Amino acid sequence: MTDYSYINARIRGMKGRLFGLSEYEELIKMHDLPSVVLFLSDSDYGRFIVSAEKAGVNEAEEALRRDISDTFKKIYEIADDKIKRLLGILLGRWDVYNIKTILRGRHINKTPEDIMPLLIATGVFSESLLKELCLQVDVKGIADALITWRSPYGYVIQEGIKEYKESDDISSIELRLDKFFYTDSLKRLNKNREADYYVYTMLSYQIDMLNVITSLRMLKEERLKIYSAQYFIEGGDAFSKELYQKVISEKGFEAGLRLLNTIKFRRRFRFTEEVFWGITDLSEMERRLETGVLKNAISLSLKDPLNISLIIGYIWKKINEVINLRLILRGKQVQIPEQRLMEMVVI
Repeated sequence: MTDYSYINARIRGMKGRLFGLSEYEELIKMHDLPSVVLFLSDSDYGRFIVSAEKAGVNEAEEALRRDISDTFKKIYEIADDKIKRLLGILLGRWDVYNIKTILRGRHINKTPEDIMPLLIATGVFSESLLKELCLQVDVKGIADALITWRSPYGYVIQEGIKEYKESDDISSIELRLDKFFYTDSLKRLNKNREADYYVYTMLSYQIDMLNVITSLRMLKEERLKIYSAQYFIEGGDAFSKELYQKVISEKGFEAGLRLLNTIKFRRRFRFTEEVFWGITDLSEMERRLETGVLKNAISLSLKDPLNISLIIGYIWKKINEVINLRLILRGKQVQIPEQRLMEMVVI
């Protein structure tokens, strides 16, 4: 049996340093961006802010990026081999996120300097390998580099290049990468083992979320519909393939949303009916679904504090904190009203 006592004691200490309601209220009430940056420089994020007086949004966001990357690396380093196997799956989504971000960046001709600040080196790919991927001139170059490193993601991209060239739409490759990651990860888990089951449960929430987002996106991007069947990811619980196809067949976002308004779906993502009908676009739906996944991760962490569930809860809370802080930084930069900022952050 795996002993989680040491790593969970470390996680509890790290969890105690996360921002709470009072810190968020203080940040949101601040009158300007420099005050927010100064506040962050006095927190754990300060170790990555060279000069708080001179730092702006870009420097502050770089500090957030480096901190979360460093935090997840630290968790991985203190874990034993059995826990590392599960952490590799949990953090593997960031490898996919990084590859997708690089692909999209190169697709729209962004420079490596533009792309690197958006990446989070927590999984298989180190900072130096991510930099090398950013230097590739096109999608084929990225695929070739990954294949050279014996990464299966290279072959996934390679298989989607023909479709990408025909449509000039990078989302087709992004969807392929998501499907490969989740399908492969589920195969590596044994649901009869308690810790594996907790990880499986979190992947299942994410699969439902991705399938919902994909189906709603297809209502706006008709060209993707001909490939709809191959983009559906098996392994979810509240969003079946049948419902997926029904949503895709609808005429517009509101009609598709109406089909999702079931008790099972709302419970899955902890929506009230009032919240559900307040959703007006895909980006808002995505954030609401992410909030539901976060709440489920926190709930899971309370069920068994002597297992990997505590680590799962911390990982999602840390990710959410960084998302919140980025929202606040950008909000202060463009002078979003305090009340609106408070509504945007998830606590």
